[in-house]
Amino acid sequence: MNTGILGQRYQADDALGYYEGPEVGHLLLRAFAEAGLDPDALDIDDLASLDEFRALGRAATVALADLASVAPRERVLDIGAGLGGPARFLAARRGAHVTALDATLRFCRAAELLTRGAGLADRVEVVRGDALALPFPNATFDVAWSQAVSQNIADKPRFIAEATRVVRPGGRVALFEVVAGPGGPLRLPVPWADHERESWLMRPEELRALIEAGPLELVAWNLGEAALATIAAAAQTLRPGTGAAALGLKLLMPDFEARMAGLARNVAEDRITLVQAVARRSGTHQ
Repeated sequence: MNTGILGQRYQADDALGYYEGPEVGHLLLRAFAEAGLDPDALDIDDLASLDEFRALGRAATVALADLASVAPRERVLDIGAGLGGPARFLAARRGAHVTALDATLRFCRAAELLTRGAGLADRVEVVRGDALALPFPNATFDVAWSQAVSQNIADKPRFIAEATRVVRPGGRVALFEVVAGPGGPLRLPVPWADHERESWLMRPEELRALIEAGPLELVAWNLGEAALATIAAAAQTLRPGTGAAALGLKLLMPDFEARMAGLARNVAEDRITLVQAVARRSGTHQ
């Protein structure tokens, strides 16, 4: 799951409001103390169980980074960045310069706190903004990146169009998304929604058609078991124990276990599935 990033023009109140709540800085500082962590010397591996907030966590981030071939010094935009975990991973482990964009103010503030604590403020910039009106000029980034965000966005054509717009010719759009499966309507609650009005799942063939309709060439597409296989392989590369136990998502979502159980049920009943996609923007970079 990632944060709501919807503007006020298109059913934003419900989806964006789902993620609003009290500031989390004091919760993080208390959790650091309980875990024996220095808030001014944080290791991104210790944060992974908290700030890698989509299904399958850090392993999903590693798998997408490999698929997209994120390289040192590349400029990456993380759309719907949440607490900034993937952004910090891409900066610390892949050497990228990352802009972490989210619409939820409390998550932006927490992302800044965590980024400073991890010593990555020179490589990760946190920006509050709207995924459907990205506050950047055309062709600004080498990679537009998004993980488990589109299920909270009604206007998916605009979402894909904006991600494409800010990527340079020859750059990539990299997505890891939850999509509708053949097993029927979504059962609620799930980590990204309590009500139907907060969730807009599209079918995988619809997402693929959107990607291929514009100036993007699809270079990687992994659906369902194929996506899970790449994530399982990535998990084998992680340091054992990555993610301090005291920093789980219960800090932000007290009923997280029940929501994850709902997610698992939807997967088991083929109501949802996962897709990884990487597409290259046509044209020549000047």
